[in-house]
Amino acid sequence: MEVQFSVEGRHLALHFIPDEEDLLREGTQRIANLSAHVELVKKAEIGDIHPDHLALIGILLSHPFVANQLELGVSVSERFREGISTIRRYAVCFETQRVEPYVATEGSRPGLAFSGGVDSAAALLLMPETTVPVFLDRPQQESKRTLYDKSAAYACLDEVERLGWHVVRSSCDLEFLRSPVGFPTDMATAVPLLANANLLNLDSTAYGTIMESAYRVGHAKSRQYMTSAHHRLWGPAFHGAGLPLNLPVAGLSEVMTTKIVMHSELHETARSCIRGAFPKTCENCWKCFRKALVERRHRGSRVTNKEMQRWMQVREVQAKLSAHPISHENVLAWALQGDNIESGVKDELLARTEGQIRDMAPFERWLGGASAALHEPYREHTIQRIASFCTPMLPEEEQALIAHEMSNWLTSEAAQRALKSFTGAYL
Repeated sequence: MEVQFSVEGRHLALHFIPDEEDLLREGTQRIANLSAHVELVKKAEIGDIHPDHLALIGILLSHPFVANQLELGVSVSERFREGISTIRRYAVCFETQRVEPYVATEGSRPGLAFSGGVDSAAALLLMPETTVPVFLDRPQQESKRTLYDKSAAYACLDEVERLGWHVVRSSCDLEFLRSPVGFPTDMATAVPLLANANLLNLDSTAYGTIMESAYRVGHAKSRQYMTSAHHRLWGPAFHGAGLPLNLPVAGLSEVMTTKIVMHSELHETARSCIRGAFPKTCENCWKCFRKALVERRHRGSRVTNKEMQRWMQVREVQAKLSAHPISHENVLAWALQGDNIESGVKDELLARTEGQIRDMAPFERWLGGASAALHEPYREHTIQRIASFCTPMLPEEEQALIAHEMSNWLTSEAAQRALKSFTGAYL
């Protein structure tokens, strides 16, 4: 695979030239387009974007499609070369000119790959006021039918801007690179941030990655994120580009990101549903179901059994509840452990989850070890902001959470019996 870069006016273009091995590579996604475009904050030339940032963008967008070798049409700094040395599946080649590493200048600001969702909004609320939220604005393709509705994200961006943040909206079509449509890598949401980093004098890259994603709690087996394959791959790459990773909500469950946003001025606009036309949510998806239960437990708002029965008729909810374990099972179990939900479906669904035998209260607290995932210059500020919403977990709670496995529960007679009963009744 070869990647070439060009800039015209306010647009960065990437051109992908796959070889035969790339096209034959098997995987869950295939390359569907050979170009991608990113909107810049002002007219620029290719020299206005640091070559290390171009190279990182190229890697983020081509990574799943490369079979043997990736040729990036730029020279990079030695620091960046070292940063991507953990990529072993294929060789990465650059041009040979000497390049100084990127160093943000005085007055630099943290960047945040911002989606307008609850977790992303919580990250912003924990970061310094100088943070620049950068929104990847996916263009709609008239020829393709989609449920995606950007009105809520736009409303949140407007509110963030009204509250004083410097918001960047960058049109970017990278999701159409692959089939099925989506992000080639989970870190690709920061591509507009990387493309504009030098123009905005940014010094770090933040994501709204929560505990469920970073530490994989709520999955069959948790992990220590800081030593995970994911962090070993991308952490050094972003550091090498001079934009180290910063994960403000990695130590917080969705239980707490919901609470943080509920107690902020972003509550009316920040939402994770990407289907409903603002100000409404679709009320017909897994996120609406899960997020609504969490928020209503925080509020102590009554949920009737009739409401729960209606949710059991939603096709996407049925599909998610058929999994074993259920996606974000810890979050759902926490919500079901509240006494605000009427008995009936709640009891049968709780019996389907590990919440039947495990107290989910620790997810109301912060995983203090996640401070290692915070960019050092902003670490103390973020920790103080987190402390205004919750207390840290006890050391033994942290250890148990990171080492946790659900296998004993999932294969237990009680879990299997509850799964069979619930499936027969609702799925």
